[in-house]
Amino acid sequence: MKALLKILAIIGVIGIAVPAAETTPKLVLDFFGTPTCGECAEIKTKILWPLADSLPDKLDLRFHDIETDSGLQLAMKMEKKSGIKTSSPQELFFPDTFLLGYESIQKNGRAMIDRYLADPEKWKAHEVPGVPADTVRFSETLKQRFQKFTFVQITLAGLVDGINPCAIATMIFLISFLAVQKRKRSEVLLVGLTFTSAVFVTYLLLGIGAFKTLALLAAYHWIATAVRWLAVAFAGVVAIICFRDAIVYAVTGKAKDIKIQLSPAMKSRIHKTISGNLSRSSLFVGTAVTGFLVTLLEAVCTGQVYLPTIILMTRAEGLRFTGWLYLIFYNSLFVLPLLVIMILAYYGLRWDELSRATQKHLPLLKTIMGIVLTGLAVFLAVAG
Repeated sequence: MKALLKILAIIGVIGIAVPAAETTPKLVLDFFGTPTCGECAEIKTKILWPLADSLPDKLDLRFHDIETDSGLQLAMKMEKKSGIKTSSPQELFFPDTFLLGYESIQKNGRAMIDRYLADPEKWKAHEVPGVPADTVRFSETLKQRFQKFTFVQITLAGLVDGINPCAIATMIFLISFLAVQKRKRSEVLLVGLTFTSAVFVTYLLLGIGAFKTLALLAAYHWIATAVRWLAVAFAGVVAIICFRDAIVYAVTGKAKDIKIQLSPAMKSRIHKTISGNLSRSSLFVGTAVTGFLVTLLEAVCTGQVYLPTIILMTRAEGLRFTGWLYLIFYNSLFVLPLLVIMILAYYGLRWDELSRATQKHLPLLKTIMGIVLTGLAVFLAVAG
């Protein structure tokens, strides 16, 4: 018993005499991305996770999701502290420097981490700025940031898509058909509101489907990159054709020389759809069906602006909820010219007046479309 007490006493003395081991310093790295981002997953699986598994005593890797308010706000704080003016969907912060974007991190990330690991003197205290609790102020900051890069593009695209000659051609026939049928003013108003609502809902559903599909494909880097560059090429080519159409029509004045327009066969199908459904006994149901079918048929032409704009929305990492709101906003702008024309028809606008006004300003409309599509192409190419 005495021997046991002596052993315990010795252990106690040793425990008091020997100070507790100090915490081993580690190289702290902060990576900002999203769980659904294919490029982020590639950086993690090829660079960060292998290093973290092989060097757990030297590396402290911290992953932050910028799709959450706290993660995005922390990223904005660190960007401000580091003097970063333009954000990137992928950001890797070192104790005293940073790498921005997929290509930069893939190219330089591993080598830079190795340099820091070889020089523990650079493992200085890693201070992460605190996150303030003022969520209202943060929401406003986030909203302004998104609007800065996308509001003008989406607004212009929505309005230009609404005055697309393809859509106007359908409006002209619809108004002329109502005039031939000698519909009452109240019936014209009913048709106008119902048709506009059906177009809005159908076009929005098409956009939601495309938006959701593209958002899911964004998880695969090579597919997302291919889609982006295809959209850049598509918008660029259509823009060139729009400029060409504007010049040709200004010189010849012949609509048949225009490349981007509904084909005669498509116009015939749309006309048959309108005349067939609006001749029904139930005007409301017929108009709703007409709006749905005509929107699907027109999408081949109007989608030339819509699709690149949706791709633009899906490129905004961490802002998908706001992107959905902008999709609704875009479609509201798209049907605005239709709604205005229907109201004017209620007050006596004739189809021939609309037709003459469209022909007179067709070069301008085509030029505006070309400018907006060029802007979309440039924005997608540069912003990525």
